[in-house]
Amino acid sequence: MTSATQDRPRAPVYEFDFYLEPAIAQDVHKAYWDLKEKAPPVFWTTANGGHWVVTTADAAIEVLRHPDRFSSKFLSIPPNPNQPKMIPESLDPPEHRPYRQLLRPYFESKAIRPLEPRIREWAERLIDAVIEDGECEFVDALGSRFPVSVFMEMFGFPLDQFDTFRNIVVEYFDAQVDQQRREALTMQILGSIIQLIETRRAEPQDDLISTLLQTDFEGRKLTQEELISIAFLMFLAGLDTVVNALSFGMRHLAQDDALRTRMIEDPAAIPAIVEELMRRYTFVSVPRYITQDTEIAGVTVYAGDSVLVPLHMVGWDEKLTSCPAEVRLDRPHCRHAGFGSGVHTCLGIHLARMEMAIFYELWARKIGHFHLVENQPLRFRGGSVQALEALRIAWDRK
Repeated sequence: MTSATQDRPRAPVYEFDFYLEPAIAQDVHKAYWDLKEKAPPVFWTTANGGHWVVTTADAAIEVLRHPDRFSSKFLSIPPNPNQPKMIPESLDPPEHRPYRQLLRPYFESKAIRPLEPRIREWAERLIDAVIEDGECEFVDALGSRFPVSVFMEMFGFPLDQFDTFRNIVVEYFDAQVDQQRREALTMQILGSIIQLIETRRAEPQDDLISTLLQTDFEGRKLTQEELISIAFLMFLAGLDTVVNALSFGMRHLAQDDALRTRMIEDPAAIPAIVEELMRRYTFVSVPRYITQDTEIAGVTVYAGDSVLVPLHMVGWDEKLTSCPAEVRLDRPHCRHAGFGSGVHTCLGIHLARMEMAIFYELWARKIGHFHLVENQPLRFRGGSVQALEALRIAWDRK
């Protein structure tokens, strides 16, 4: 899909490929930090068909808070009109609101509180399984299995398909996967979702998909298309987001003796640690589709173009956070957009925070200090959802 305004000038130009930039493969957060330091606040890149990028909190918030001008209808760059709809993420107001209101009660703090014992059980089981080994590859052994197991159980996906589901999501977000392969993976995901929906129609269980099948929405039941769309979004978000947050957080903690000691000695500080690590290691860059000629921070942009909003830039902006490169717990306010901003703030924000706080608390109590295994090559994934693909850590057996 190309812009209808190809003849208009786009400036300033600064080249950046958020999928395949070589610096991203070396260290994704360093690459984005360098972008913040070196690139203009708003710029045009010719990569991936051409699109705008913002690098300041003001510009990011302007885009995120004005869905009338910056639409979520296409959640990829280049825009893909054939992508599956992801309710409510790919909807703009006012269509977005009723679906969000439908789903919000299932993710509020009071709704997820009863999940805490089961989340603790999962975390304990997985940590206990590696304690005696003295080391592990964190992403595979723990980072993915903990939040993904919690999500699959909550939503209703069969746990015996864990490895299949996780592998599909990892490949789906791989920046080097071509469009044909990604479409094939999409069909696999949709097939699993349809099978789950039909299974729960016949035999409802105590899970979210069974509940949605029975829920009234504007005086009717959700259609098959609506159910598939909601489930598709939750499949991708639930099987990848907290994995990445924990992996980046553990990488930092392994190298920060003071913060790691604080986590071990003062469990009450863990919620603040979760927020500060999310601020410093935000890992999502969201595309928006420009619906009308407008301006971003004084730069003219055009209808039909796309703009990439690295959410990192909100928590890294010196006007909002002093010394943003540092990870500190003495900030009066930890401002960031790690969970999004505006009408599309992540529905699962409370669940994600609970999962991370529980995991860090149990890790601190059961294992304590740990460090990176030396001389390991770290592999980073670019794209709209960035990831650390493997992380070997080690600790002294108690």
